[in-house]
Amino acid sequence: MKILVDIGNSRCKSAFEDDSGIHPLQAFAWHDVFLHEVLEETWLDALGSRRPESVMVSNVAGDRLLPNMAAWCCQHFDFRPVAIRSAAEFKGMKNAYRVPDTFGVDRWAAMAGARAQFDGALCVIDSGTATTVDVIDADGQHIGGAILPGIYTMRRSLGRYTAALFAADGIIEPFSRNTASGVAGGTGYASVGAIDRLVEEAVAAVGPLTTVITGGESRILENLMRADVVRDPLLVLRGVSEISAEISAERLAELKSCQDNTYGVA
Repeated sequence: MKILVDIGNSRCKSAFEDDSGIHPLQAFAWHDVFLHEVLEETWLDALGSRRPESVMVSNVAGDRLLPNMAAWCCQHFDFRPVAIRSAAEFKGMKNAYRVPDTFGVDRWAAMAGARAQFDGALCVIDSGTATTVDVIDADGQHIGGAILPGIYTMRRSLGRYTAALFAADGIIEPFSRNTASGVAGGTGYASVGAIDRLVEEAVAAVGPLTTVITGGESRILENLMRADVVRDPLLVLRGVSEISAEISAERLAELKSCQDNTYGVA
């Protein structure tokens, strides 16, 4: 059994994987938390007497969380977590970035997770604090992607930079009769409209494709997008599993060793 982790810009999502599949654990906002307490509740209480053989991580938060997680893992599991990273190629999927490791590892993992499930061309969308849209042709060539603000990020921006508007939740509808819903509808349709247009551009570039969506705002996209989509909340974690499965046992043992309170990088 192993624990799969997706450390995003604002939330940490995880799951444990065993012979029966991937099983999600409770996600948490990682800013201003006592990590030791959260991991005891999220992981130890959920796993009971079971212990993982490894902890594999997609991390886009730099060193703001993972070093503390490494110290906790060494204390409780006697090994440290291993962070995957983007590469030039993975199982026939080729990275479009000239400097592959500058490509967001969560995007790389999401694409790997999608490719493991679907044949042919793909449009992979991860919508959260930021929304990313990446396109892969039928031969596995990543042709590039786009990055735009997430819906709630746009709302917070309005609340911060305008005197009369605020970021309160409202109903997402095209035309509202109160300010909260006006902000919700405007930002919601702005995001969905841009994403739908990018999907159209993707089809024009690579032909018929499968659009796979994930992330904290994916339910909104699923309800509002005109394009047909497949929603997979575990997409990044599936990719972490796929990538980590290609690391040799010898290399993984070396990376897991608790030499210090840092984390291994595959």
